Amino acid sequence: MPCLEKHLKPLAFIALCSVWTLSLPSEGSENKLTGLLNRAAITDILTQYSYRWDSKDSAGFADLFTDDGVLERWVNGKKVDTATIDGKDAILEYAKNSHEGRLSDRLSRHHFSGIVFIELEENSAITKNMALITHQTKDDSTAFISSSGYYLNTWRKTEEGWRISKRILEVDTSKK
Repeated sequence: MPCLEKHLKPLAFIALCSVWTLSLPSEGSENKLTGLLNRAAITDILTQYSYRWDSKDSAGFADLFTDDGVLERWVNGKKVDTATIDGKDAILEYAKNSHEGRLSDRLSRHHFSGIVFIELEENSAITKNMALITHQTKDDSTAFISSSGYYLNTWRKTEEGWRISKRILEVDTSKK
């Protein structure tokens, strides 16, 4: 036992010094903290994207975008020109038309996972995340997969906080 005690005291001292050293501010720690806060803020807005769209909150959904925000859909690596929406006002109109029209009879769920930060700067960022979109009408006993793919989002920090300046949905398709 005395041998064990002899070795534990130096180990405890080393552990205490390590914890103390970790708590000291290091060069760049403010940048690391800012980066973590920016990641959290962007992730929160991305979460709001799903909840606002799926609850049919058209105005709230549009508020997630910059005034010059753009929505695009891509299939097989090519942009679908007829599915491009330019500007926050147009995004609001698109959301209203979708919620009151093609989605009015269904419960929609956007399941996002795997957010990756491709780029994170002080006032801009690019993220990518997987998406699985389900729908369910009153006649469906269970939800069904409506679409899947990934979102590539370009972000801009504004006076209101982080906002999406460009959202690309790359839809999965089967290769035959």
